[in-house]
Amino acid sequence: MDRENTPVASVQTVLSIVEYLEAAGSAGVTEIADGVGSSKSTVHNHLTTLRDDGYVINEDGQYRLGLRFLGLGESTRLQTDLYELARPQVEQLVDGTDLVGNLAVEEQGSGYYLYRSRGSDDVRFSTRAGETHDLHCSATGKSLLAHLPPERLESVVDSLDLQRYTDHTITDSAELLTELERVRDRGVAFDEEEYGRGLRCVGVPIFGVDDEVVGAISLSGPAAEMTGEWYRETLPERLRTATNRIEVNLRDY
Repeated sequence: MDRENTPVASVQTVLSIVEYLEAAGSAGVTEIADGVGSSKSTVHNHLTTLRDDGYVINEDGQYRLGLRFLGLGESTRLQTDLYELARPQVEQLVDGTDLVGNLAVEEQGSGYYLYRSRGSDDVRFSTRAGETHDLHCSATGKSLLAHLPPERLESVVDSLDLQRYTDHTITDSAELLTELERVRDRGVAFDEEEYGRGLRCVGVPIFGVDDEVVGAISLSGPAAEMTGEWYRETLPERLRTATNRIEVNLRDY
């Protein structure tokens, strides 16, 4: 047995508890134990340790994640220069609009939002940084996938679940690869209500100093408003201008 690659059950339980609390917001020991498939005593012991170290808070028997995770998340986000350099560009893109701007990266076959900014409160949907998203049905995801090295692209696509979210979601790997070719050729990706009904998005890749894709930015909005030349030409050009600034700064950083 390769001990270096053997999962540690206690660590997996702790991570399951943390992920359960992230999704639930707050929960008691019994609910958590049922949710993670572990005994109440085991869950209670792990929660006690997490509480003593400041990672969870116990309020009248209801546990929630502590603010100590906030520092860890920010430290993780700041590990890359991309966040600091791209954030002002995303904010500028959405300023005075009803759009949502997104900055995303790919890690181990998943998309992660490093930053999200909403231009106005007219359209209400989540803008939480740190959220994961599927790569096959989002503009940032397709922008990232399309520019991966061929051998890595094949591996990542093979690992994707290709979950269907709407009637427009691509769920066939061959069709996805064809779509990624189009994205690569035109340098821009469109989400045609593939992730959410009534929502469209346009995204472009960001390249680092070695001309490898390091991230992507996009603009999202209501499908009824994301139409015509504004959607197909104007927004992509604005995104390209923003990524040009980001890429110049990455080279000089």
